[in-house]
Amino acid sequence: MAKTKTFPTLLQVLPSLHSGGVERATLDMVKGIHQYHPKAGNYVASAGGVLVDEVNLYGGQHFTLPLNTKCPLTIYKNIKRLADLIKDQNIQLIHARSRAPAWSALRAARIVNIPFITTYHGVYNSNNFLKSVYNSIMARGDKVIAISQYVANHMYTYYPQFSSNVVVIPEGVDTDFLDPKKITDNEIKALKQEWKVPFDSKLILLPGRLTRWKGQEIILKALKLLDHTHLTVVLLGDDQGRHEYRLELDNLAKGLPVKFIPSCNKMPVAYAASDIVLSCSTDPEAFGRVTAEALAMERPYIGTNHGATPEMCIHGETGFLVPPGDIKALAEMIKKVLSLSSEDKCSLGQQAREHIVKNFSLDMMMKQTLELYQKVFHQ
Repeated sequence: MAKTKTFPTLLQVLPSLHSGGVERATLDMVKGIHQYHPKAGNYVASAGGVLVDEVNLYGGQHFTLPLNTKCPLTIYKNIKRLADLIKDQNIQLIHARSRAPAWSALRAARIVNIPFITTYHGVYNSNNFLKSVYNSIMARGDKVIAISQYVANHMYTYYPQFSSNVVVIPEGVDTDFLDPKKITDNEIKALKQEWKVPFDSKLILLPGRLTRWKGQEIILKALKLLDHTHLTVVLLGDDQGRHEYRLELDNLAKGLPVKFIPSCNKMPVAYAASDIVLSCSTDPEAFGRVTAEALAMERPYIGTNHGATPEMCIHGETGFLVPPGDIKALAEMIKKVLSLSSEDKCSLGQQAREHIVKNFSLDMMMKQTLELYQKVFHQ
């Protein structure tokens, strides 16, 4: 296929377009292509979902295909569907973001002879040989984007034969949207009133869906070791049907100053209102959006010392780290952070934002990915 365009016509493939990090990254790139290369073909294929309208809003075009299945027969049939789409739309580069559609996309790309890129969005469990082979598709791109150095190191360990294709492009957060200078005292006051947080209470925020590995029970147990007279913990996230876990949390929270808030559409305000933002994940985060967002908002932050978190939270410089699952260490760190002077908090916050803007901004992620597309296309 002749390579005549400066920027290639791109197709991103993923299972569906409901909420999630993969979906958000897909939309970010649709936006980025439209912003920097508005005349380029800018396509997404998935089984659809509530975010399809955003693809169109951001300047892309969506094609609905049954890519949200692990059924081998459907995966096989999706090869032809994708190959036909590539030919019909003159697509010149395909970017796969999830395993099942990636198997179809790789074969389609080889049939039509266009480059194939993947993004390794997470550290996939592989407890047997077949699962390891299934997961390996995400390492088989002509270039493979690792969303953190932690993810890249995982790939070097488990798929060393593909290591030369790995490119680290960290996930990015919108540091213009997440700007503490844009938040007013009245917005913070209104949100605290909405959440019924007492005016004399220190607010500790743990954002994230209610699922066991996010570690909500860790902060509830740590809270019992603290004088919580003037503390309020907000667990911000939905249980997404995990009712048994929610009941466990309800029982742990009895007698404690804890608020369960299922969702918030004013996250910059939520961060700005917080005296401490936490991440208590017991499993390593492949990236950790909460970490990047909280630090971009210059908030005192405590995270767990594994996964990609230490890449963003430099202990003692941009935030603080504790061992995963260590209830006592978390309680002690909360006391330490609450006792920091205003000057120390300000200095910490400024260094945190500078680190995120320099290394983990959405604009940087977009530009690095767009440059990679052009490099692969012109090779």
